[in-house]
Order: sequence, then structure tokens, then C-alpha cells
Amino acid sequence: MKASIISSLLLLPATAFAQSSSASGSASASASASSASSSAAAGGNGTDYLTTVLGALTSAGLTSLVGVAQGIANTTEGQALLGSLASGNKTVFAPSNQAFSNVSEDVTSNTALLTQILSYHILNNTYTSAGIKAAPNHTIARTLLKGGNYSLPGNFSAPLVLTKNSTNATSFEIVQTTSNVTAQGNATAANLHVYVIDQVLSLPQTLTEALPAVAPQLFGLAGSIPGLAETLSSSPGLTIFAPSDSAIGAIQQSLGQLNATQVGSVLSNHIINGTVVYSTGLASGNYTSAGGEPFKFVSNSSGAYVTSANSTAKIVQSDIIINNGVIHLIDGVLVNTASNPQAASSAYSSAVAAASTSVEANTPVTATSAAAGPTGSSNTSTSGKTSAGLKVEPFALTTSVMGGAVAIIGAVVGGVVTLF
Repeated sequence: MKASIISSLLLLPATAFAQSSSASGSASASASASSASSSAAAGGNGTDYLTTVLGALTSAGLTSLVGVAQGIANTTEGQALLGSLASGNKTVFAPSNQAFSNVSEDVTSNTALLTQILSYHILNNTYTSAGIKAAPNHTIARTLLKGGNYSLPGNFSAPLVLTKNSTNATSFEIVQTTSNVTAQGNATAANLHVYVIDQVLSLPQTLTEALPAVAPQLFGLAGSIPGLAETLSSSPGLTIFAPSDSAIGAIQQSLGQLNATQVGSVLSNHIINGTVVYSTGLASGNYTSAGGEPFKFVSNSSGAYVTSANSTAKIVQSDIIINNGVIHLIDGVLVNTASNPQAASSAYSSAVAAASTSVEANTPVTATSAAAGPTGSSNTSTSGKTSAGLKVEPFALTTSVMGGAVAIIGAVVGGVVTLF
């Protein structure tokens, strides 16, 4: 089914994806998106453009996707999204009809949610398998999803994580929290680069939705500490190094010897506040924890590692996307009880300043190019506040949160710390 859809798209003339008044000459379905984007942009984002795009998708058998687009066309948000398609190069992950048939009616009847979902299926440039990094490395690709529950520092859009199984692979995968989605084959016409996928992509989850799948014991611990989950979930722009279940189990007795202040410091030293650092940016910047302690990162043939003071842990799963940042799962607890509030505040202020001048990269990811970092920033991730001019207070663990943590961690039964 997927191959036939791609073949149908390839047979369509390139002008099917561009407004008729702007298409010209001998453009073909195999023309590159970059060479045809100026034609699409010149035509604007009017009714003719959308009519021909939806007609092309219908001819390719993607009728469910067309139905979703038509369903949101009468809403303000939907019009803005559909109107943005003609501007610049775009990569579209188009779910098949079968993929949409697995989506619940609660979702398909919610036009606001459908607009967000569709936004998360569109990348703001051209991406081909030749430019995607091979596992275990990732390519961070920005979508059109932003605002509301998906506000990131610098007003950046929510990303997708892409990877491929080998350097020479002709297909790549979209990395999701619970399973990966394969993008095989593609059709390029005008400014749109289309991949058909067999699953509707899941929107970025909240911290409390994502943790149960990647670190169940940590989720239970966070939920048992009054105010901790709420504090983290409401903080704009977080990078969290989350210890795995086995890591927490291995350190129970040591944690039971800590006082409230030390517990607060340990927790804070697993977080970068105000900055979202994906795996692509860990080695390219100097990062300070929410506890004011410097992080160190190193990569070698055995993997990538994070260090805080004298504690080092391996990153065993990177780039778990959440709605206000990113989680990296690590195989050890960073037992750093030091704290430097002044350094933490200074780092946060610097992140806020950097975000006000950062802009999203706008470089196609193909065989001859790679994603660039935001201008005005020292790394390939994003840092700072939700938007310029908005004052956000630095993350801090309150006395009640630290007290709750000690009460739970310090519950020793028979010489063993019981976390839950």
C-alpha cells in the first residue's frame, strides 16, 4: 500500500503541489524541493494552492489525511497551518488511511487537537534519509507545532527525533517514546517532500505521561514527593537526566543517609533549567544544573556519559521528547550534594538572554547538508525562556518538596531504603 501511494505521488506532475499561476515549464515529480520552493512561495498560500495539494493527496489515495485537512480548514488555527504550507520547503509525514482508522473518535472529532497533530507531521524544511544521522546518533527536526502546551524556550517549535539503522540506509525512523515509525520512500514535488507512514505520530507527552514508560520507579518517587511533579511540569524549558529503575535501586542505602538540603541538591543536579539540550548539543556547550553545579559530557566508543562532581552515568536512552523539554535516561544516580544558588541563577539568566536572540535553523538535511544550530546561540539546542520579554523564575525545590523527598527516601526498613 505504501509503495503504491508513493508511486502515485511520483507520477503526479509537480504543478499539482504548486499554485497553477506559479508553476512553470518542465517541473517534474522528481524535481528537488529546493529548486521548486521559490515557485511555490511566489504563488502564495491561496485557495488554488490548497486545492491542488489536496487533489494530489486524494489521487494518491490519502483520503483520510485530506479529510483531516478539510475538517480543520474552517478554523483559525487550521487556516494558519494550511496557509503556511506554501512558504518555504516542507517535509510531510502523511499517515495512510489505515493509520487514521486506528485513531479514536475523541481525537478525530476534535479539530483543535487534529490541527496540533497535523502540525507535528510537518517539518519546516527538506529532510532526506541521506542526511539523517545513523544510530545511536539522532537528527533533531523541528515541526510546525508550537504554542500552548508545546511552548519551548525561544518560542521554538516541538521537534521530532529522526535516526536510521546504518549509514547507507535508504529509509529512516521517527523515534517515539514507545515505538519507532518508519518513513520509507518519498515523493518530491514543488516545495513538499512527502513520506507515507503507517502510524499517526503521538504528540509530545507531559513529564508525568512520559516517565511511567521510561522510568517507572522515578515516576513513583516523583509522584510521592508533594509538589515536585507540578513544579517540573510547569517549568518552561527543562533538560532532565532521569535515573533508570536499576540506578535508583543500586543507590537506595546511600540516599537514606541524606538530609533535606542534600536531597534537594541531588535532585536539582539532574536538571538543566531554562535550556532544552538534545543529544546533538550536549558536547557543544557549557551547562550548569538547577543546583548550580557544572555538567561535563564525554562520548567515546562505548557511549555518551554525563558527570556531576564525582558521579558519572551513561546515557542509555537519549532525546525522549516532552512538551516542555527533553529527558535523557541514565544508568546511575548523580549523587552530587553540592549547591551553588548564585551560579544556578546566573546560568538561568544567561539562558533567558540567549533565547531572546536565538532563531530556529533553516537548513535542509540532505546528503550534502546538515542541520545547523540556532543563530545567536552556542549550541545546536535551544536555551532560555518561552518568549522574549516574558519573565520566568528559575526552577527551585521548595522546603516542602525537599521535606517530602527525605520522608520517603529516608524510610528505612531492615536497613534498606524503601522508596514507595
